Amino acid sequence: ALVGAASVIAKVERDAHIATLADEYGSIGSGYPGDSTTRAFLASYVDEHRELPPFARESWSTCEDALAAAEQTGLEQF
Repeated sequence: ALVGAASVIAKVERDAHIATLADEYGSIGSGYPGDSTTRAFLASYVDEHRELPPFARESWSTCEDALAAAEQTGLEQF
């Protein structure tokens, strides 16, 4: 029961943190790499800023994909 309670508390804290980030950055989705809203946010952010947002996990393939797509877009502009 203790582990279950800790899991619930962690999810509530995570959801609150995601809500705080959404207040600052707009709709970021669930924050999970498989979420289409999160993927779209990352792609848009990287396209505009040429880097990941400070809260993104660089090790996610989702982030690597967003950076690679922005790099390819940048090369096509020449």
